[in-house]
Amino acid sequence: MRRYRFLVCCGIVGILSVSAFAEPTLDISLGTRETGSTAEIGADGGTSGSIEWVDLAGQSLVLNDTWQQFTFDMDTAPLTGFTGDGILDGAAGTVEHIRFDSLGFAGPITIWIDEVADAIDPPGPPPAETITFGDFEGYLDGDEVIFQEPSFSGSTAAHLLAGSVSGVDSSVAFAGDASYKVDFQFVDGDPSRWLRLTTFQTPNLPNPTIAYDQDSVVSFWMKGVPEPSTALLLGLPAVALLRRRR
Repeated sequence: MRRYRFLVCCGIVGILSVSAFAEPTLDISLGTRETGSTAEIGADGGTSGSIEWVDLAGQSLVLNDTWQQFTFDMDTAPLTGFTGDGILDGAAGTVEHIRFDSLGFAGPITIWIDEVADAIDPPGPPPAETITFGDFEGYLDGDEVIFQEPSFSGSTAAHLLAGSVSGVDSSVAFAGDASYKVDFQFVDGDPSRWLRLTTFQTPNLPNPTIAYDQDSVVSFWMKGVPEPSTALLLGLPAVALLRRRR
């Protein structure tokens, strides 16, 4: 009888331990460089100018293996200066980086990015349109496109463990046949750790131009998962970790 009571108690503790976990979350922001680009949207807009954060820590990515869209209205979203003054200068700049704030979750973390776009609505003709410049189609697996490897930025390399990688992944996509996969781990659970996933001089499609005027809205889709052991503990089934296409 004593042995039976002991087993029941252990079972209850195990259930409580699993249920105490919440799905890990990262805060997401857009970093834009004020280059004064005159290039077409998505084309190389240069690397000279100050950097502003758009909607700093205003959106969150839940690491639950579901695609989630992030949108940044360049006309109305709050701005915070990184190397700039918190005000957008000029009519266009570049996507300089995506910012990921750890919020205390160290990882390891895998993230996929797809359908990076800028929607514009110029006054009068032509009509509103969405220019998708980051669909990652037509590249080899592992090619660096738009974004550098996570450790490239000197601003946040010290926040990451060695071994982070990124590249095109033709086995996962929100739309089409490919997306961009990013693997990294923060050095510890300090909630101030962050990643600057920069576009600076990436081998393919670096420093993509975006508009600041014309009611510009920059967007992209992302999904992420923690390492498999944590994902299973959080209740994500094994099939979710193996699932590829939407």
